[in-house]
Formats: sequence, C-alpha cells, structure tokens
Amino acid sequence: MIIAELYGKIPGRLEDKEDILTSNVFSFFKYSDRQLLQEYLAKLGIAVSLRDSGSAEFLFWQSFDDGTEPDLVIICGEYYILFEAKFHSDFAPKTPTCEAQIDREIRMGKLQAENANKKFIYVAITAEYYQNKSKYFKYKNDSCSFVWTNWQTVTSFIEERLLTDVIMRDKDFALDFYSLLIKKKLRSFKGIGYIEYKGVSERTDTIFYSIKSSNFKGEFSGFIEALEGCIKIKPYQSFYDKAFFKTSIIFKGNSNEKVFYYGRESQ
Repeated sequence: MIIAELYGKIPGRLEDKEDILTSNVFSFFKYSDRQLLQEYLAKLGIAVSLRDSGSAEFLFWQSFDDGTEPDLVIICGEYYILFEAKFHSDFAPKTPTCEAQIDREIRMGKLQAENANKKFIYVAITAEYYQNKSKYFKYKNDSCSFVWTNWQTVTSFIEERLLTDVIMRDKDFALDFYSLLIKKKLRSFKGIGYIEYKGVSERTDTIFYSIKSSNFKGEFSGFIEALEGCIKIKPYQSFYDKAFFKTSIIFKGNSNEKVFYYGRESQ
C-alpha cells in the first residue's frame, strides 16, 4: 500500500482516509524490527521491554460488544494500548443516544483490559500540531492513562533513526514509509535553525541590478541611473553617526559617496 500511494495509484478519495494512514503507519511497526516499536512506545511514555515488543499483538479494528470499533489495540507486555487515530476528521461528540467516542472507547477498553489482566492506556493520535489541552483536559485523571500524540511525531521518530543509521535491516522500508509521511505533509516545523542558506557565496555591495545583465532593456534602467538628475543632499557625518544609524544601511552611489536623493529637479 505504501508504494501504491507513493506512485499515486490510490484513488484520491482514499488517500486521505485515516484507516489507510493507520494501516500504513502501524503495519510498519508490526513488520519492521520490533526495537522500533519499543522505542516509539517509549517516546509516548510507555516503557516496555524488547522481549515484550517482540511478542506484541496488533489487533486492527476490533469490535467490542457495544459495537465500538477502535482503530488499533496493541497488547504488549503488561499493557493493553488502545489507539484511536484521526486525520482530517475529529472524535465523534456525545449525542442524545450515544456517549462521546473517547468516553465510549475508554469505558470499553478498560473493561477489555481488566478481563485480560492488563493495564489500560488510551492513545489519541491526530494531525494537530499541538495538543489542545482544553479539549483533552477531562481525560487527564488518575482513573485513565490518556496519551495524546500526532502523526508528525512518527515522522520525526523515523527521521531521527534514519539520520543516525539506527535503522539498518529495515532501511528501505523506512525510507519509503518516511517518504509517504512527507508526501502527506505530516512533518513538524523544525524552526529556522534548520534552514540551510543557499544564497550567493560572495558578498556584494551592489544592491541594484545591473542594466548590462538584463535581458529586457525597456524604459527602466536601474535606480542609480534614474536618480542621476536629482539634487543630492550633502552628507552630515555627525548626523549619520547617531546611534539610530549604526545598524542602518547607507546606500552608495557609483562614486561610493554617502548620499540621499531628494526631488526630481535638475542639478
């Protein structure tokens, strides 16, 4: 499915389906080296052993007795981890005849976990860049282990491991998976510190374009030429030396003379 999406072989109406995204993301964790699952769960604050992650059971779209169908349950070690995934949609709200989706899944998930003698954890995974604390505040209590995360965290997780060569045996799989997440625009903004400057290699004092290098030579011939007929205001060195101008750029003419231009009259 990953390759098909990368090459645009999935119908547009299906590409944005959260079920497809859930399948691709967690199939990667299911079929790749289970150390990656262990490390990803650790990133969510869920500590499991490598042995437990190696024997983890993935249950996709299991139906509970009341008809509730969570996207994924991972039974790993002592934990029963219920994942509810959202992409472009939101969690179903409460209606006159039905509990809100999260409340319903927590209630049924806890019951299933108790029957299996496991600790219950609910994981909400969305495309939101930041956690809406007011939206999930009611679930941050002692009676429920609630975790919010996003798809961008998965992208960052894979990227970090690719950059450090942690992923070896599954590198091709991881690269395709990572490319798909980027294609879906599920990458976090890293800040301007990561931007690589690719401008001119040498500094130049020329701030106006050269008429000689222009392919189109119409009426406009550059600012310097256009201002040649204007009266020059003589420089006031003591005025320019004021603190205000210390970080300002002083425009220079062809003669490297500090000038300001004013008016349109002939000299």
